[in-house]
Amino acid sequence: MGHFEKGQHALLNEGEENEMEIFGYRTQGCRKSLCLAGSIFSFGILPLVFYWRPAWHVWAHCVPCSLQEADTVLLRTTVSVYLVM
Repeated sequence: MGHFEKGQHALLNEGEENEMEIFGYRTQGCRKSLCLAGSIFSFGILPLVFYWRPAWHVWAHCVPCSLQEADTVLLRTTVSVYLVM
């Protein structure tokens, strides 16, 4: 997910089974315009890719920002591996 400054990233339910990371993003018009052009030139393939990979959609349309300024957030589960014998 890259390097995030303080306030752009947080941990929810820390130490619990349903622990998640939250990342804040702000939409940028120029990025949306470029993605629209890419959608047209790819004959609709790009929107399908973004449908299958929602995080890629956010990364293409938005820039990281603080959670307070964010108009879009990404949630990612943290996977803990337990060995049971």
